[in-house]
Amino acid sequence: MSNDMNHHIKIYRNVFLALLVLTVFTVGASYIHFDAIWLGVALGLAIAFAKGYLVAANFMHLNNEKSFIYLTLGMTVVFFLVLFFMPTLWHNDGMHSPDHIPIQNGEVYKEVDHSDHHGGH
Repeated sequence: MSNDMNHHIKIYRNVFLALLVLTVFTVGASYIHFDAIWLGVALGLAIAFAKGYLVAANFMHLNNEKSFIYLTLGMTVVFFLVLFFMPTLWHNDGMHSPDHIPIQNGEVYKEVDHSDHHGGH
């Protein structure tokens, strides 16, 4: 085998071992009780981000791509964060939530006022 091939095999082996270790961290973190739920969510997202980066950078060969790929990835992260925190903003009424939000089995979060008698019917 050529020296270049050995270099790639070493990288893939190291990425595989790192993914195994991070998977063990993920399983271990699921057994930890956090006083604040956001700490558990933040830890889980941080581990998932690290694993996603390893896969995308090495197996999808994005570590050698041009800046447009990074711009697209950055926009994806921004939109993910907006969608992730939108329910929190609705819950704290930082954004005005819609009047009718179905929860489950037809239940409604806010009752819609149908007492508008347009035309006196």
